Formats: sequence, structure tokens, C-alpha cells
Amino acid sequence: MQSQRSIFQIQLLGDHAIVFKTTTGLHDGIDHNLLAFNQFITDEKIKGVRDIILAYDTLTLIYDILSFDPNPYLFANHLLEKFLAISTNTNASKADLRCIEIPVCYDPSLGFDLSDAAIKSNLSIEALIQQHSEKVYTVYCLGFLPGFAYMGNVPKSIQLPRHASPRTNVLAGSVGIAGKQTGIYPMKSPGGWQIIGRTPLKIFDPNTATLTLFKAGDQVKFNPISLELFHQLNAHQDVD
Repeated sequence: MQSQRSIFQIQLLGDHAIVFKTTTGLHDGIDHNLLAFNQFITDEKIKGVRDIILAYDTLTLIYDILSFDPNPYLFANHLLEKFLAISTNTNASKADLRCIEIPVCYDPSLGFDLSDAAIKSNLSIEALIQQHSEKVYTVYCLGFLPGFAYMGNVPKSIQLPRHASPRTNVLAGSVGIAGKQTGIYPMKSPGGWQIIGRTPLKIFDPNTATLTLFKAGDQVKFNPISLELFHQLNAHQDVD
């Protein structure tokens, strides 16, 4: 029990949040202990909990100070001990991971940086597309924009830095690379990532209950599609 307990650190964040951090370090994907803990807290339906934010190697529990436990640090320790007491299989959360397939058109007319990215990576365009699309990525967290998923890790051979001067207008659905991470712009916005393609899928929809296509811990696979199919699917999204 002691060894299990030592993989978590607890820290209060102001007067309305608790941060649980894993001490095992960030490897390839979010720690499965953290994913299981996230599901455990969700299932507990704790009074006063307003939100649970999963990101990289931390879980942040946001609570309402007027209806939550008056001793949050003691509560956090008891909650963690309860989780560890019933969590006999640390790999149990693996079965709950979603794998989401995303169609992406890697055409220079949509991937404005594709040709330049291939040159910088010393690869052909086809090889860059293959390397980007054959990897299964983990969603580490959501941020920057509503529904923007930070995914990793991008193969080292195609890791590219952000632009020194961000574009003022990146279209919704644009797929980009920035260092070790890849992501999809959920809406039109300024942005400095290297844009190598675009998906016709709607990533963020304020009219749905889930709002966004992704959540932390999801597995994501990009599937190349033709420019013709992109326009067909994009037209369908516009109609919807």
C-alpha cells in the first residue's frame, strides 16, 4: 500500500482546488493510475465537486467551497486511500480508453506548411504523411482553445518548432505539429503550429452535451483521405 500511495502527491491549489500529481513521470501517454483515479472520482459523485481536469501527469479537482468538505487536504488523503484500497488492478482503465479515428487530408492546399515541413524534416511529403498518420497518439490535455487537444508524441524525425510569428487566421480542422505534439484547431483562430493537413470533422460543437470530440486519455489515429473526399465530407458538415 505504501508503494502505491507514494506514486501520488497532493497539493492544494488556492481555496477551491486540489491537485493530485503522479510521481512516476510522463512517458508515452497518461499514467493509467491517473486515468483509473479519474474514473473513480467521477463514479463517486462527490458533493461540491464542480469539475475534474486531467492533464499530463496531474488531476485537478475543482470544488465549491460552500458545499465541499471543510478540510480539503484531509479529504483528499482519505479519497486517495479509498481509491488505492479498492484498486487492485492498476491496468483496469486500459479497457476504457477510446480510440478515435480522424480523417485528414494532407494536401498542400490545406496543409500550408506541408511542403516546407517535409524539406525541414529531410523527408518526402509522402514519408512525412506516413510517419504522422501511422502513429497512435494520446490526448494529454485540452487547452488553448475549447476542444483543442494536445496529443503526443510526434515521431522525432518530424518534430517541428512553432512559427516565430503566428498566423492570424488558422481554419477550423487544421492539423498541426509543434515540437513533440500534434493537434487540431477546433475553430478559426490565430495560431503558430506547423499546419500539415485538415480534417472535415467538427471538433468543438457548443450545441452538443459533450461539447468536444476529445477528452484526456483518448487514443487518436489520423487516417489520410483525398482532397475530393475532404470536400464531400466538409460539405456534409456545413449542411449539419
